[in-house]
Amino acid sequence: MSFTPAHLLQQLAQLPAARRYWVAYSGGCDSHVLLHALATLRTHLDTPLHAIHINHGLQMQAGAWETHCRQVCAQLSIPLEVVRVNAAHAAGESPEAAARVARYGVFTEILQDDDILLMAHHQDDQAETLLLQMLRGAGLKGLAAMPVLTRLGRGRLARPLLDFTRSVLSHYAVQQGLVWIDDPSNTDVRFDRNFLRHEVMPLLHQRWPATTSILSRVAEHMAEGASLLRDLAEQDFTQHRVAGQRLTVASLRALDAARLRNLLRYWLFDVCRLTMPDSRHLNRIVHEVLPAAGDAMPIVSWRGGEVRRYRGELYALQPETAPLPTGLPIAWDGKQALSLHQQVLIPHLVKGQGIARQFLTGQDLSVRFRQGGESCMPLGRKHHHSLKKLFQEWGVPPWQRERVPLLYVGDDIAQIVGYCICEPFQTNPQQEGVVVTLENAHVGR
Repeated sequence: MSFTPAHLLQQLAQLPAARRYWVAYSGGCDSHVLLHALATLRTHLDTPLHAIHINHGLQMQAGAWETHCRQVCAQLSIPLEVVRVNAAHAAGESPEAAARVARYGVFTEILQDDDILLMAHHQDDQAETLLLQMLRGAGLKGLAAMPVLTRLGRGRLARPLLDFTRSVLSHYAVQQGLVWIDDPSNTDVRFDRNFLRHEVMPLLHQRWPATTSILSRVAEHMAEGASLLRDLAEQDFTQHRVAGQRLTVASLRALDAARLRNLLRYWLFDVCRLTMPDSRHLNRIVHEVLPAAGDAMPIVSWRGGEVRRYRGELYALQPETAPLPTGLPIAWDGKQALSLHQQVLIPHLVKGQGIARQFLTGQDLSVRFRQGGESCMPLGRKHHHSLKKLFQEWGVPPWQRERVPLLYVGDDIAQIVGYCICEPFQTNPQQEGVVVTLENAHVGR
């Protein structure tokens, strides 16, 4: 198969409508082909075209490469955004992984609603990715390798060149007289992908000339299987979920092991947006958290997520890195939003609801957090109740209780934010009151 801009136009026609195209332009051959073909198609596109170059700063030539990209985009009259990142890897971290995290972090930030980022991954990249995932012991989702279209931040990421091989794209680049960057690190076989590309794939092609297209087809089959498993997981999630994004332990026990793990992966990654745990942590959830005693509160944590259990329900959480709030009062005027750590208190004027406004006009309004021994009389109750008892009654998990904001007027709790107004602070039905809500709360789901 040859490559022409017309072929690319056919691929773009299969994508959703976009407000703006961004081309991930490294300056290498593949991304230059993509950029050049898009520039050729400009009169056929209704979508504005932009390019973005990430300067990782890892090579001595990084500055020269940035200049090259600026010159090419100027020649093609394509606006270019250059972003310089610190892609240095930490001890024990893969340099490839660190650079990828830095790069995709920028892409995620820059994409707006209905933007599509176009990347120049091709069929050879797909075959290499499949082999790498196999050698890492990936499941069906990993073996599906790189999808043609996926969500990324507020926009989408598309790979319109997956049907074309590296050699076909290189042939186009030579025909068009393109000048591109050759990154010397791409020949360093200390990196896994480069080892596969330069040492393993040539041997496979000698024995099986169609290796690249065959592996690409395998990835398509895996993607179909992964899609079916996702559909099953969606059905199971609907059946086994409770309020919010929690799962019921009792019903999960009725699932066989494979179906249970499929649901947990979907729940953690697709629903709760956590980093996918490895097999060891996933098995700990199955074998330690689910069968634990009813009054136990087990936890399994991994880098990027944790699962807890409380009152027969599973909670998926981001690991809490912030220290617990102190017992010191935080002064507040009750009029402007108040930022707390990953939380924002927002006052709303509502007739006949909330705290009477006269209590919010003095200088003794403050926000505090539980220290122990607090009590209040919730609206409609005849007696004071300890905060501990109220949290138990409301089913607030223990790890959340110290982070629930308490709105004080003087030395008395006027509102347990998110749960109740306390007597005698409720406004009357004819007056405006202030309802305080907690937005963007970093709490269990």
